[in-house]
Amino acid sequence: MNLNFKGTRLLVSEFNACVEFYHKTLGFELLYQDKSGEEADLKMGNTNLNLIKRDTMSGIIGITEDFSDDNLTDNVALIFTTSDLDETCKQLETNNVEFISKPVYRPQWGIKTIYLRDPDKNLIGIYQMTDYTGI
Repeated sequence: MNLNFKGTRLLVSEFNACVEFYHKTLGFELLYQDKSGEEADLKMGNTNLNLIKRDTMSGIIGITEDFSDDNLTDNVALIFTTSDLDETCKQLETNNVEFISKPVYRPQWGIKTIYLRDPDKNLIGIYQMTDYTGI
């Protein structure tokens, strides 16, 4: 399996405040912010940080959260890239990995993604770039 660590994704409720905090307060370079204001990529040195609204991520992986609950399910997702998502899925399946989603093409980002959880239920995303290079 040919995986590369892409970076850490924080699932946030206060998106604009978090973008400002990481960009202006901590000094991360703002590389990308989508027009809908739901996702941003930042970088400091070799560290990539992705911020995404919690409800957006819940929609992507197909779960419903009670956002009035202080004990929300996901705060962080580890993100990996691969050059061949289908082959990566086959290899993970041979190791009895259960997926939250099978490969899905996401044209808004030009990627094909899958999501799964590690044994401690931490969220992991793996994607393959397809036809968009803005990320």
